[in-house]
Amino acid sequence: MKNVRNIVAAGALTLAMGITSITVFAAAKYDSPQEALAGITGKSVEEIIEERFEDGKTYGEIAAEAGKLDEFKVELFEQKKEIIEERVTEGNLSRERADEILKNIEENQENCDGTGLGGGMMNGGGMMNGGGFRFGNRDGAGRGNGFGRNR
Repeated sequence: MKNVRNIVAAGALTLAMGITSITVFAAAKYDSPQEALAGITGKSVEEIIEERFEDGKTYGEIAAEAGKLDEFKVELFEQKKEIIEERVTEGNLSRERADEILKNIEENQENCDGTGLGGGMMNGGGMMNGGGFRFGNRDGAGRGNGFGRNR
């Protein structure tokens, strides 16, 4: 009877671990906002970057003009969530603070119209302008500071 219980427990544990790892791998499809926007809109990353800097548009404005803002916001949230979870796993961020940041992002995402004004996804969630918590530096044209992975 003990052996059956152990086998059932091991099977349940294996199943739970398998479901968890599927969830982790099903998260963000892209590695950066530029890649996400390109994939969602069908444009190239180069076209996105050019439009961003030559026309002065935010990535959200580009997504909104293409009718893809909601998809873009979902993907950005998944990218941010992945990085936050990495920080928790590494021990650089407490679970409580991570949950607070994710909650703030979700709440602010409701106000996000893509313009970068009015406290959308990037403000107030502790990700860039709101809470002093930064994830690293991005190289390239632009301001360089903000949300990104150090690679």
